[in-house]
Amino acid sequence: MHISISFRLSASMASALVLLAGTLHAQQPASDSLKGGDGDTTPREQDLIRKAPPPIFPENRPGEIDKGGGSLRDPDQRDGLTGQILYQYLISEIAGQRGRSGLAIQGMTGLAKSTRDPRLARRALEIAFQARQAGTAMEAASLWLELEPESSVARQAMAVLVNNQGSIEAATQNLKQILGDKERAPALYLQINSVFSRFPDKQGVLRAIRELATLHPQMPESHFAIAQAAAGANDLKLALEAARQATALNAKFEPAIILQGQILRETSVEDAIVFYRDYLTRNPGGKDVRVNFARLLVAQKSYLRAREEFRTAERTAPDDPELPYAIGVISQQIEDYAEALSSFRRTLALNLRDRNPVLLNLGQVEEARKNWDAAIDWYKQVSGSDFFVTAQLRIAGVLTKQQGIASGRKYLQEIEADSAEQSVQLILAEAQLLRDTRAFREAHALLTESLAKYPDSVELIYDRAMVAEKLDRIDELEFDLRRVIELKPDHAHAYNALGYTLADRTARYGEAYELIQRAIALAPGDAFILDSLGWVQFRLGKTGESLQTLRKAYSLRPDPEIAAHLGEVMWASGSHEEAARLWRGALLENPGNDSLMAVLDKYKP
Repeated sequence: MHISISFRLSASMASALVLLAGTLHAQQPASDSLKGGDGDTTPREQDLIRKAPPPIFPENRPGEIDKGGGSLRDPDQRDGLTGQILYQYLISEIAGQRGRSGLAIQGMTGLAKSTRDPRLARRALEIAFQARQAGTAMEAASLWLELEPESSVARQAMAVLVNNQGSIEAATQNLKQILGDKERAPALYLQINSVFSRFPDKQGVLRAIRELATLHPQMPESHFAIAQAAAGANDLKLALEAARQATALNAKFEPAIILQGQILRETSVEDAIVFYRDYLTRNPGGKDVRVNFARLLVAQKSYLRAREEFRTAERTAPDDPELPYAIGVISQQIEDYAEALSSFRRTLALNLRDRNPVLLNLGQVEEARKNWDAAIDWYKQVSGSDFFVTAQLRIAGVLTKQQGIASGRKYLQEIEADSAEQSVQLILAEAQLLRDTRAFREAHALLTESLAKYPDSVELIYDRAMVAEKLDRIDELEFDLRRVIELKPDHAHAYNALGYTLADRTARYGEAYELIQRAIALAPGDAFILDSLGWVQFRLGKTGESLQTLRKAYSLRPDPEIAAHLGEVMWASGSHEEAARLWRGALLENPGNDSLMAVLDKYKP
């Protein structure tokens, strides 16, 4: 059954490789829309300044600010905290506390400019937000972006401020003033598309950015901004032209080189590969271009070639943890476990924000080598709420392999949860363990018993519905999924699961179609939901539409169940050889997959 399960063991190898592969896409808007009048702020706006999810790898690069409170961004400005800096900082803070926000912002901004420390620009922005001074807030945000261009929080804050101007035209006029500063303009051009990301009119955004680019036509960054906006507006011809103009001004301007490669990839993967190779032959030290080339090779499943490119990049940038991590993921995928272990260990030795994903990978590699004790040792080092339960499930899985399912269940049951949420996650982990051993009745009993304690847990109800399908209890599945929808009306996968089941296991195709359309409205880019749509279209006799939808779903995510459905529709369309090739190729990538084995047995190609 092709539906989402609420509890995940961990990020799958396929997901990791998708992340490595990357795709061309328009700048994505920030997750929450912030509203307010001119200068108004909300608590959520303050959260943009103060809160950001920690990535695996640190945002700072060599010479930038250490978020833990270490060095300043500019390596030539690391003289430490002088008396004059401390004095000006305290004066600015005191001014802010006494309501003299203008003086406070001026002082913090001046310090940020002189020290090149983005923390001070961030503090100036906080004060401006608190004082509801939109103009000075935008000035502070643009300075923060200049000093820390990789900061997603700075980009979101700037986007909020621009969005609060109310229109693209008003935002453009404000940005013209900031872009008048030639020193700040290059950094702002690089971020300007994310700043405009909250405006849905992408053609209007493109016109605005083309207007702003005329302020500095000799800056490659201005043409790059046009290229990004054009790509976001699906004008790939203009995007390619503008990116080429940027590299005509600076032949080694890597952001524009990378964008050209991504645009070429949309029409011809081979052209993109040739383009990247030619550039790297002339510029072997182009690390960022090489990494994007390697990601393209991963997307083409050219894993050995991709690994060599990542190795070359690592020699260029030995302190970048993304590179040995990528080498480790690829090595794990091709079952070169010795190289995977070595690469993941190199990653751990570098400056990481979050060691947990690497520790999980190390445990999985040792599991694959059947080094059970070593695997458990790595999993036991995992900490933090986001990964704790996943690591415990992996340990339980190892114990199950060694001593049987009772041992794995006992291990999970003896963990003391520190919250109701974690308790639910541990129950889901135990149910997952039972599903993995095909003990569906026991999983159903566990979830039913747990729902007596947590009757409104969406995750437990959804999980029980998934198990009910395995037990052919379709009425119970429908009851539970409708309960999930009642509790959480925006649960896209509940609509999808119910719609898919009705299409696959009943003749209620019209109702199934409506449910899946609701799911698509909630999650339009989800490959699994598109797969369900393609399947119900096939059931409704719309074979041509089904084929188109399923091809799109498979291009987004080459999942074995999507391959099974796509092949079945190909077969029904008379393309027997194409269907057989697809199934066999998918089976090589996913040996023993139930869905693929079922269609191969059914059609015997």
